[in-house]
Amino acid sequence: MEHHLCIIGAIREEIAGIKGRMKIDESIKLNGASAFVGTWEGYRVVLVRSGVGRRRAAKAFQQVCDYFPLVQVISIGFAGGLDPALQVGDLLIADTITMVRDGAAVTTESMAIPVALVNQAMVVACPEGATAYQGTLLTADDVVSHPDDKIKLGQTHGALGVDMETFELAKEAERRDVPFLSVRSVTDTAEQSLMNCSHLVDDDGNVSTLKAGWHVLTHPGDLTGMIELGKHARLATAHLTSYLKEYLHCLK
Repeated sequence: MEHHLCIIGAIREEIAGIKGRMKIDESIKLNGASAFVGTWEGYRVVLVRSGVGRRRAAKAFQQVCDYFPLVQVISIGFAGGLDPALQVGDLLIADTITMVRDGAAVTTESMAIPVALVNQAMVVACPEGATAYQGTLLTADDVVSHPDDKIKLGQTHGALGVDMETFELAKEAERRDVPFLSVRSVTDTAEQSLMNCSHLVDDDGNVSTLKAGWHVLTHPGDLTGMIELGKHARLATAHLTSYLKEYLHCLK
């Protein structure tokens, strides 16, 4: 069976740039997640929308591994900045991933990404206006929204950014002996407050347009923040897509 590259993001916005450029041969439903099989930049790709959260991400990835032999998995998506140096649209290439619960690091669940993979990723040209940073990415179960909490979390764990999926994906990839890389783009900096959108997520782990619309109607003061976050997300998606295109070219 032909080997594939797996690219996995949590929500449709994170994978939209790649999906829009892929030649998709097949779409597969994965118990709440979706996979799109096709060709992108000369590679056979399984592009996955897993849903939000590490458990959904791991479940989707496990199903993909059962369907396809993989040459590599790349976890992509958005991240909150924890270090003030990172700006919106910057890229974080994780060399270490740490799972945090209740603000306390579980040190036995800290994973290092192979140096060769990180070095390979760090030499890829960044999109104009973006900078690539190498460092620790935290995976948390809850949204970290307040600037004070972000900065404290970053300082405590020496981390650059935070997401909600990567640790479990890295753990599953290690268990299956699949090379793993994480590339995240910043949508909110350490100094920016982030609206907690967890209540807008539907049963499949995607941000619900219906719920978001109702939230705006009932909380009109949040509209500006949601528009700004949407703008940041589009920039982050564009930078992720451009970077990954260059990354694949470097693999050839």
